[in-house]
Amino acid sequence: MALIAAIGVVCSRKSRTAGGYFLADRSLPGWAVGFSLMATIVSSMTFLALPAAAYQTNWRHLPANAMYLLAIPVAWLLFVPFYRAGGLQSAYEYLERRFGLWARLYAGGAFILFHLARMGLILFVASESIQLMIGRREDWVLDVVMIVFGVIVSGYTVLGGLRAVIWTDVLQGVALIGGGLICLPILLNGIPEGLSGLLEVAGEHDKMSFGVSEGDVRGHTMGATMLTKLIVFLQIMGTDQTTVQRYMAAGSRREANRALWVGGLLTFPVWGYFLFVGTALFVFYRFQADPAVAGLSPEQIFPHFIITRVPAGVAGFVIVGLIAAAMSTLDSSINAIAATLTNDFYRRLWRRDRDDHHYGRVGRGLSLVTGAVMIGSGLLIHASRTAEGVEDVQTKLLSILGGGLLGLFLLGLLTRRATGRSAATATAVSVALVTGWVALGSGAAASWFPALHERVLDTFWVGVVANPLLFGIGWALGGRPGTDGRSLDGLTVWTTDSTTTEIAPGLPD
Repeated sequence: MALIAAIGVVCSRKSRTAGGYFLADRSLPGWAVGFSLMATIVSSMTFLALPAAAYQTNWRHLPANAMYLLAIPVAWLLFVPFYRAGGLQSAYEYLERRFGLWARLYAGGAFILFHLARMGLILFVASESIQLMIGRREDWVLDVVMIVFGVIVSGYTVLGGLRAVIWTDVLQGVALIGGGLICLPILLNGIPEGLSGLLEVAGEHDKMSFGVSEGDVRGHTMGATMLTKLIVFLQIMGTDQTTVQRYMAAGSRREANRALWVGGLLTFPVWGYFLFVGTALFVFYRFQADPAVAGLSPEQIFPHFIITRVPAGVAGFVIVGLIAAAMSTLDSSINAIAATLTNDFYRRLWRRDRDDHHYGRVGRGLSLVTGAVMIGSGLLIHASRTAEGVEDVQTKLLSILGGGLLGLFLLGLLTRRATGRSAATATAVSVALVTGWVALGSGAAASWFPALHERVLDTFWVGVVANPLLFGIGWALGGRPGTDGRSLDGLTVWTTDSTTTEIAPGLPD
């Protein structure tokens, strides 16, 4: 913790301007940015959820997560070149240049609302696991853990900006991987015949299979899950400010590409490893009887193993790995939300003529406010015991506001025909459709409109439907290039010189 605090202080000296605070002056090495990408996407929920999933069922999540490797070439060929263009401060600035101010505010607002809901939930879940591992079940202990945890994450992020986020993520990524690696030898030591015994028992119980492909259109089959995950990963890589910031923070386009591949090639093996840990936990407890396990949820099995089976001194490092997994997600969200609020709202709508130091100070203040909101929402979730309700709200927000966001970006990048008006119409139709869809799929609709509720598709399919729908309507309602008075130079793949990545400078008034 002292080292993390020191990184925040050191990085604060180079983070006094908006460019330094939000983009690290576009100077970071690709390997460090790639490590940060990995640490951000492998959150504390992955640290707990993947072992739990493998313990309870099998490896059905692995083929879906493999779609991350297919999304990387798309980001490399399509997203990185555009976001490396000169002058861009955020992911959503591009949308204004392509479609108008409404698109920038819509996308930026959707990002902020989703991540605000997500941060409190992650803080609560990670703190609850830490509380379990330290063996104190009192409510006030959980509140203290959340406050201390939140203050530490907010502190170094507020001080050092994105530069501190990246370098602490490198340390946290090492701690996350190291914490996981410590556990497997201990698990194997408790299984007769070690690795071979593990594989034999896992095979007998079908614990390393990938699930089944049969099912109707409502079913979460392997193929359906792979398709939806591909869309989710493309949306993260192409429209999420936490990822796009990293493309822009790298020292060059080459370094940004390196970051993309380093992050992807680290992330997938980490997912696979934690699934293997879950399988090992299942086999371990087949041989090492523990009556307490029967009363635990799958998500509590791994923390229980850590506190009861891992030697005390080593267990501390594993707990640090869990803390690191949460920190690397939370610090990224804090800085990205502050960047979006500063650049896409404050700077764009109210104060366009201030110097870079002013925006840097505003960003630091907004980071502090975002950190406070995160801690407050975590405490509220605990006080109201509504973690599942918050997760449901988060999912609905992502579906309604972000369900077609990837389609909007692709509409701008891949077509010349789409106009600001056609894109706005398509977005409105998409949001209205998904809102009705989510409403009819809710528990309340099951009571009020049972017939419609039975016929509506699972919201699992929102991304699969909303993105092509938005893209198709936007293209169909469009017209000849330039009919809305906007130059498309540098704004689509068809109007960008292959030898440059420069986007036409300037914003419309």
